[in-house]
Amino acid sequence: MEERIIQLTSELVAIPTHEKEAKAQQYVAGVLTDCGFKCELQEVLPDRPNLIARRGDGGPFLCSHIDVHPPHGHPDPFSVHRQGELLVGRGVLDAKGQIAALVAAVEAEPAADALVAICCDEEFAGLGSEKIEIPDGPWFADGGIVLEPTNFKICTAQAGQIDVRVEVSGTPAHAYAPEVSGSPVKAVLATLEELDTLSFLKDEHVLVGRPRLNIGRISGGEHAWRTPARANLEVTIGLVPGTDLTRAEDEVRRRLDDMSRRWGARGTSFLYEIYSSSPGIEVRPDLPIIERLASAVGGPFEPAGVPSWTDAANLLLLHDLPCAVFGAGALASAHSDYESIAVGDLSRLAQVLRRLLTVAS
Repeated sequence: MEERIIQLTSELVAIPTHEKEAKAQQYVAGVLTDCGFKCELQEVLPDRPNLIARRGDGGPFLCSHIDVHPPHGHPDPFSVHRQGELLVGRGVLDAKGQIAALVAAVEAEPAADALVAICCDEEFAGLGSEKIEIPDGPWFADGGIVLEPTNFKICTAQAGQIDVRVEVSGTPAHAYAPEVSGSPVKAVLATLEELDTLSFLKDEHVLVGRPRLNIGRISGGEHAWRTPARANLEVTIGLVPGTDLTRAEDEVRRRLDDMSRRWGARGTSFLYEIYSSSPGIEVRPDLPIIERLASAVGGPFEPAGVPSWTDAANLLLLHDLPCAVFGAGALASAHSDYESIAVGDLSRLAQVLRRLLTVAS
């Protein structure tokens, strides 16, 4: 099975999916059709479909995503390199390796029922899990599993987020001439200090911990001897389960409105946008699918939490399908320039999923 997982992972990674997923979804659909699944591609955007694959009338609901983060600085993103026990390449962890383990598991248990959902666009807007059409079945009562890197922890809670863009512009001049307007760069830095003091960043959840603010992108200025013409900031602000999303968004807007007034009075244009948000979520640890998964993993079950957003949020909030988040590998390697996962971890995941299919079929 290990060689099959490596083959599947390599073939999936070789198909770039940071912009379009159709070719990779067609590949997965072909493999699943060959082992008895009825497959449907549900177009979300042009060349960006979800895949729904069903075998039998029951079994577990197993979901993951086929899109990947952009290559960024990855030296050879669309090839899998073996480095000792590690596979290295964009998507080997998040989440094409997870999908390869899933496919290997369902191939090894040809009599087992299952519903497999492979989403597009998880890494950006989450449109795949938002628009997915899930057929009726026992999974709405039993719950499902979203495959993401959790180091084999069964996660029943996950963080939410508020994503914000800030754009500030001013009137440039000589560095040592009298200021015509406030500095957009200083405005952006002051905004970061302000957002770092948001009250809900002190909230804490027993499984997720405390939320964090991450500076995803910051830019501005043109030359040391010129006052800046513009500056930009993009941040994601975490939310733990139990924090009210509306209250948190209102506080973010109040803080940014105040910054806009303060810097507008100095002659700058201060614009902002909350372009995405989702609350933290938590599902019951006694869902039937979680009990079966815990049995398949073996050993005592201790619920854990995911510190970031996954498709489980949309599946619960928009489709009333509660899901645990579970999978192989460490989240820290995802989105990095050295994304990697141990072959043994993917093999272990495939074996866990095989046992789950047997228990649930």
